[in-house]
Amino acid sequence: MIKWGIIGLGAIANAFAKEINETENGKLVAVYGRTETKAKEFSNNYGIEKFYSNIDEFLNDNDIDAVYIATPHNYHMEYATKCINAKKHILCEKPFSYNKKTSKLVLDLAKENNVFIMEALWTLFLPAIKEAKRWIDEDKIGNIKMITANFGFKSKEDINSRLYNPNLAGGALLDVGIYTILLSNFMMSDIPKEINATSVMTRTNVDESDVISLRYENDALASLTCSIALETDNTAVIYGEKGKIIIPKFHMAKEAYLYSKNEELYFKDNYNKSGYKYEIIEVNDCIKNNKVESDIASHKVTLDLASLMDIVRSKIGLVYPFE
Repeated sequence: MIKWGIIGLGAIANAFAKEINETENGKLVAVYGRTETKAKEFSNNYGIEKFYSNIDEFLNDNDIDAVYIATPHNYHMEYATKCINAKKHILCEKPFSYNKKTSKLVLDLAKENNVFIMEALWTLFLPAIKEAKRWIDEDKIGNIKMITANFGFKSKEDINSRLYNPNLAGGALLDVGIYTILLSNFMMSDIPKEINATSVMTRTNVDESDVISLRYENDALASLTCSIALETDNTAVIYGEKGKIIIPKFHMAKEAYLYSKNEELYFKDNYNKSGYKYEIIEVNDCIKNNKVESDIASHKVTLDLASLMDIVRSKIGLVYPFE
């Protein structure tokens, strides 16, 4: 049994807590919050034994095997480093860090200390996404020629929120654009050779909406859009020479559709919760097998994503005050 703790008690931590008991080998035993009141309330909501408002006490708890870091982006490196030094295995919410340099520092430190660490790229573990990739690998739509994906939602412009505050590494790219890039690279089994991007910025100088264009080695193209100011349909379409695959709400996919001249296929995941359990199962299995990284959400996948987003940020002129 892998015993888990959580750092950061926002919406994503609640989603994690709701599903960890859906896994056979995972149990949530402790939480850390900045205030005792919030930590106690969270623990009461989910029947968790222990709660902490002192990070050192939390990390010194020998009952905790692994930690889920669910804080805003700019704190990921700090808490991951503390967890590594305490020999706690880590699932770190995406983006892993705010740039490639800091991501690599943390990954190298984890490897040196024989600590498992994985970016929480939960989309890669969803059955619908895995089925769509299997269709591609089986050549059901032929060579991929184009991918389109969008992810956007309308949020309130609030300087204090993690989305709009540059000191919290806010903006659309790191929050939702990462999903579109992740999906494109995963379906292509490659990283792009050419990257272009344009953006509309908020009054707080983070990116409100982005359009990202990628070109891969085989001249396949990807057109990706993201926004924190617009509701989009959050659909991905993979176009091949022989057909196409449509994935509605791809970042949390439950369904996938394939259309070609030869066949039409449909896949549905009947699991009735969001699907975070699949990445938790992956981490549990990796830790039990003494791995320091996942074969699917590998360290290379994380560094490739970080590198690509660094380039996009340079194209749109997004620099955070603390860099």
